[in-house]
Amino acid sequence: MITLDGWVVLNFFTAFLLILLLIFQNKTSRLKSGRKYCSILIMTLILIFAETIGRIGEMYPDHWLFLARIGYLIIFLFDPVDILFALSYVDCWMDEENLAGRKLFRIAFQVFAAANILLVLISSIFHLKWFFYFEDMKYYRGSLFMGRGILLMVFIILLVAYVFIFQKNIMSEYKTIILFLPIFSLIGSATQIFIAELDATYAGISLGCLILFFLFQSKDVNVDYLTGVLNRRGLDIKMQDMVKNSTLYGRDFTAIMMDIDNFKTVNDSFGHEAGDKAIKEVAEILVNTFGENAYIGRFGGDEFCVISDIIDRSILSEKIQSVRDAVARLRRKNGWAEQFDISCGYEVYHHENLVSAKQFQEQIDRLMYVEKQEHHGLQA
Repeated sequence: MITLDGWVVLNFFTAFLLILLLIFQNKTSRLKSGRKYCSILIMTLILIFAETIGRIGEMYPDHWLFLARIGYLIIFLFDPVDILFALSYVDCWMDEENLAGRKLFRIAFQVFAAANILLVLISSIFHLKWFFYFEDMKYYRGSLFMGRGILLMVFIILLVAYVFIFQKNIMSEYKTIILFLPIFSLIGSATQIFIAELDATYAGISLGCLILFFLFQSKDVNVDYLTGVLNRRGLDIKMQDMVKNSTLYGRDFTAIMMDIDNFKTVNDSFGHEAGDKAIKEVAEILVNTFGENAYIGRFGGDEFCVISDIIDRSILSEKIQSVRDAVARLRRKNGWAEQFDISCGYEVYHHENLVSAKQFQEQIDRLMYVEKQEHHGLQA
């Protein structure tokens, strides 16, 4: 009968869970929050792998001690980075208010992560034995191990405090759910520090991620089911938020409305499955072109909207041309009709104009249809 150590079972199932979450998440959301969520999953998976090879190195020091050195070095270097990723993820669900106060928290987390990396590297390079070391092929905790561990736990507590302090900036439907990640991370971290043989830190983070996925990453009512970008509801909410923040804080922004020309020819000639593929790939092009700081959504049917902080018209023109070039390559690759293209209209929202979100939406919609009529005229 084979007997497995508890850490082997725990690490295996935790890693398996993280991999499944990564697979499902990549199929459900292309929003910034989805990408930040994936960064937590990936970093936690890396740390679990590092811990696993570290344990193997400890168990078989005669041949594999170097694995323990590598694994534990990775853990001590990068486990605070998981906190940074968690903070970035929480920020995805917040509006633009209280940016100054929130910036202080972010700077504190960044300084801690950078200082940790620097000190761990110095300790390892000069064999100072501050955090961990090996003697007679055995692993030992260094003189600063407990202090670093407690400081790490303090910063996780600060992450919980961050959510509480700025909870009024979190979208109302997410105020309670978002707490699961820092709270489970804190429980796991505390257990890891005070019970050396129980590796619960990454299991706690993973459990928090699991709850987040099932409660709203996979059920976000603001996400379009086909493309993983924002849907019409999400776009309306984001447009209203951007207009509000522009009026209050003087932050101008740009909205771009895009429509796929002759999309019906793809459905008619290649079937609805090819039409769905076209919609998804155009959404992918928009995400890749405008980046994670833009808000991209499917307005309805074959129409998309991009909300960006880019207000330089020359840069906007370059971005739009990049989209057109990518759509042309997609068209040639799939053998779609030459008329398969995009029409778009865009405008910069100036805070002094005091235009409502609905009026601004109608304005860029009209601009897009003007270009669409021009395209149809050229095709005729």
